[in-house]
Formats: sequence, structure tokens, C-alpha cells
Amino acid sequence: MKITQDDYSIHNRMEGVAAEAVDRLLAENSNVCGCAMCREDMTAYLLNQIPAVYVPILADQAQNEPLVLEQLENQLFRKVIVEAYRAVHVVRSNPRHEHDRAAMQNCTELMVLSPLNDILNKEGLQLGRDELSQIMAGVLNMLEPHYTTSNKGHAYVRTAELDSGEWAKFYCSIYDVLKRLAILPS
Repeated sequence: MKITQDDYSIHNRMEGVAAEAVDRLLAENSNVCGCAMCREDMTAYLLNQIPAVYVPILADQAQNEPLVLEQLENQLFRKVIVEAYRAVHVVRSNPRHEHDRAAMQNCTELMVLSPLNDILNKEGLQLGRDELSQIMAGVLNMLEPHYTTSNKGHAYVRTAELDSGEWAKFYCSIYDVLKRLAILPS
């Protein structure tokens, strides 16, 4: 069995927070391009600077209420605002209006799939959508995000594949989550 992105459902609650922070700053700064491309680049940049809060989307659960800036603890709120300013500055200095674009995604998610498939096959585990969603959310919360809006994001994936330290983090994180969810014995 080979796990793909269609086999689970997760959401990073910080995506809404990041978009909200970027929108607020753009509303205050009329001299900054606020087109959809720049907004998405700013959001992706910001998401790479703040911790992820992935949640599984389970079949029998209601959707989580959207997370908003005011709900964050003070220290995280300040970090989001500071990093949002930095994201606006970086994108304003280097807008990418003419470049090829891809839908914003966390390339770390793509990277996790290969070792997860390896572990599930090695352990002989056949898991359902809800279990896979819980595993992916747990693992991605432990790893550094690498959001991109460029087709070059796949270059990150290929580069990271050569780094044994990255693979070790992925394998350790997956095994930690499998044990925490009692899918594997401790």
C-alpha cells in the first residue's frame, strides 16, 4: 500500500492566522502590492517562520473553529506579527509577478510520505483515513515547515532527500507519533 495525499486529511490552523496577519498589514500599508500572488508569497514566507498547528480532519468530528490572531498566546502573537512584517518586507523587495506559480503547499508534507510508506510497509500496518490523518498531523507538528508557492519547491524535496539528517528527523518523528497514538507499542 502506498500512501498519497489523497489518503488522509489535515489542516494547518496557522494558515488562517498567517493570512489574517498579512491582510492586516497590507490594509495598513497601501504602498505594498496586495495582489493574490504577493499575498500568497507573504503567507508562505510567514508560515515558514512560525510553528505549525496541524490538526487531523476526522470523519466523525466537527470542523475546528478557525484560529484567529487574538486567540494566540502573547509570545506567539508577537512572533506572528514580527514575522508578518518581515514577510511583507521580503516580498515587497522581490515580488514574483512574472514567475511560474504553484499552489501554496508545505513541501515537508511531501517528504514525510516516503518514510511513512516505508515504515508502514516494514511494520505491516494497514491504516484507515482517520489514523493516517492523525499520524500526518502529529508528524508535521514536530517538523519544520517548508511552504512554497513555486514549482521549485520540488527542488527542496530533492535536495532534502540527499540529507541523511532530514531523513533521520522524519523517521524519528513518525515512530514517535506511532507510539504516542499506540499504533506501535512503546
